[in-house]
Amino acid sequence: MTAGPRFIAFEGVDGVGKSTQVARLTEALQRRGRTVITVREPGGTSLGEAVREILLNAREIELRAESEALLFLASRVQLFETVIRPALEAGSTVISDRFHLSTLIYQGIAGQLGDAHVRSLLRGVLGERRPDLNIIVRAPLDVCRERLSGSLDRFESRDGFLERVHEGFERLAAREILGLPGDRIESVDASRSIEAIAVDVESLVCGPAAEEKS
Repeated sequence: MTAGPRFIAFEGVDGVGKSTQVARLTEALQRRGRTVITVREPGGTSLGEAVREILLNAREIELRAESEALLFLASRVQLFETVIRPALEAGSTVISDRFHLSTLIYQGIAGQLGDAHVRSLLRGVLGERRPDLNIIVRAPLDVCRERLSGSLDRFESRDGFLERVHEGFERLAAREILGLPGDRIESVDASRSIEAIAVDVESLVCGPAAEEKS
């Protein structure tokens, strides 16, 4: 049986370097003999990719805040039941670029629905269908903004939204606000080199001596 968490999600504001760390962790775990499946949220299924296009790019469609949250949840349930659950049952490790904590921050803490309502939706729809480990990748806001370099999606283009999302993830990382009951949430400092961040991530997933065993 594979030791350590097998369903891992990377979280954080866009531009922080999540995708790079997803790739680095995938390579590290494959070197250790694990079969790894990577997914992204929203996306990963035909439904999810259609939802992704609507949510991030179709600005001509006016969406209510609750509609946004429910579309994310529909995509997430489809992804979990058709891709993630079968992979986990087959013994694979699943690494996701975002999962439920993004909805908590984007639609709840930074958005219009509020913390309590989003938590209720997440508990009611997802239940225990959540990652074993959530890793928040953190970097200063100005660094993230520079990396985005004008390529803002529907959410980030809203006045002050990027700042609120960044603050939300910082508070989550500092445990000033909590995830759902049972969530394991860790964070890594992404203001350092890619290699240093990857070592910390591998240590969180495989244990403190991960770098010595690679």
